[in-house]
Amino acid sequence: MLPKILDEKILPLIQEARNSNDPNSLKEMLPIWMVDRLAKKRKITDDESSEMVLVILEVFPKMWILSLNYHITNVLGFFVTYAFNQYRNRFRHGQIPESGELYLQLWNYDSPANEEIPKELLEETSPLKSELEKLPTVTALVLSLQFDLPMKQNLKQLLLWKLRETGQDIDDFYREWDEKRFQQRQLLSRLSGMITRYTRKLYETTDPNRRKWYLKQKKLWISRRSRAIDRSFFSEREIAKALGISRKAVRNHLSQGKHELRKVGKDLLHYA
Repeated sequence: MLPKILDEKILPLIQEARNSNDPNSLKEMLPIWMVDRLAKKRKITDDESSEMVLVILEVFPKMWILSLNYHITNVLGFFVTYAFNQYRNRFRHGQIPESGELYLQLWNYDSPANEEIPKELLEETSPLKSELEKLPTVTALVLSLQFDLPMKQNLKQLLLWKLRETGQDIDDFYREWDEKRFQQRQLLSRLSGMITRYTRKLYETTDPNRRKWYLKQKKLWISRRSRAIDRSFFSEREIAKALGISRKAVRNHLSQGKHELRKVGKDLLHYA
């Protein structure tokens, strides 16, 4: 559900840009407006504000095209939601940006996957998270295992029952899970650190050639981070073993779950 935002001065400018098919006139005002709206909901530093303006400018053409899918009465909500997700992707520790697949926004390392998360928090941080509850239980569990998603009590109980049914050592399973999470956090931290490094260098230099090279390096590290998060947390084989089902069944559950989440997410959650 998009937030309802009315009577903003920038709305006529967006309508004018749509009519003239010339979004360039908005490149100065719209990113600043989006970051200002973000700052009303989140405590962000001046450095983060500046970084977010740069982030939005980098993705502006693609963002504009996506915004055309929304009626003018809803488009401000789209831009605010878009800014929130860009901020979460860049600055919130453990939040993993998508890379071509909307459901990757469901990654959440701030809380272990076997920790209960209040429904209100799930809906606030991502509209897709609440959609897990609407999926078949086994499908939701398979998705949670592949992407280390926070599990509600019914999924935790189902997982424990499956582990006991397949005769696996529960302590070993969760020990392996924690090790996977630790390694992934370390990897993503290193990759995010390199992205931050080249972002700062972009701010510090005015030489066009060096800026071009720094931007190229930044995009390279973003690509590496994207590939890192594309890897499954638990593989199809590991999920099949844990749940006592075939790998084909795992693939079917993943296909069904991703399809449903994509339908809900559409193009709202978009990677910079």
